[in-house]
Amino acid sequence: MRILTVLAIAALLAGPATAGEKKKTAAKDAWKSKTFTSEELKIYNGKNGMPVYAAVDGIVYDLSRSKYWKSGRHMKMHDAGSDLSSDIKEKAPKGIHKGGKILEKMPKVGVLLDAAPMASQAPAPSAAQPRRPGQDELGKEAVCPVTGDKFKVNDETLSAEYKGKVYYFCCPACDKPFRENPEKYMEKKEEATQAKAKAI
Repeated sequence: MRILTVLAIAALLAGPATAGEKKKTAAKDAWKSKTFTSEELKIYNGKNGMPVYAAVDGIVYDLSRSKYWKSGRHMKMHDAGSDLSSDIKEKAPKGIHKGGKILEKMPKVGVLLDAAPMASQAPAPSAAQPRRPGQDELGKEAVCPVTGDKFKVNDETLSAEYKGKVYYFCCPACDKPFRENPEKYMEKKEEATQAKAKAI
């Protein structure tokens, strides 16, 4: 009888605690039911007493308590009341959010309905099309876009066409990475060209 009484008391104590946890979880996730359009988000620009809101990857954060957003503008570059997804990705991947740690400390207040695609959802770079050199290309001087090595094209040379231009590879190991992300090597080539021009 005593054991049953103890169990009954324990159950009564556990009941409210579980209900309390559910309430906390519901309150914590309440922001998910609040939505903003881009036009509505613009109102929360930190001016005229309005709070400072900004969206990143579809989530709207309240940045009002950050000393860097008091005026509604961050580092004279980023405006409150806007979608900052592309700014964080392209301009300050290690600055504004420091891997997301600063943003995670800020309260989430809603969801942006017409948000820009998340970085993980962005379209993949256009793949280059594989090809084999024609007879008229054999013996041609070429530069591998991956390694920068110079060589002569032969009947075993792998190549790919990208944006109307043909690129030859010094070895099979260079073929796949280029075809998967040709823009990466286009940028490297441009940087090398600029560095060479400065050296002259």
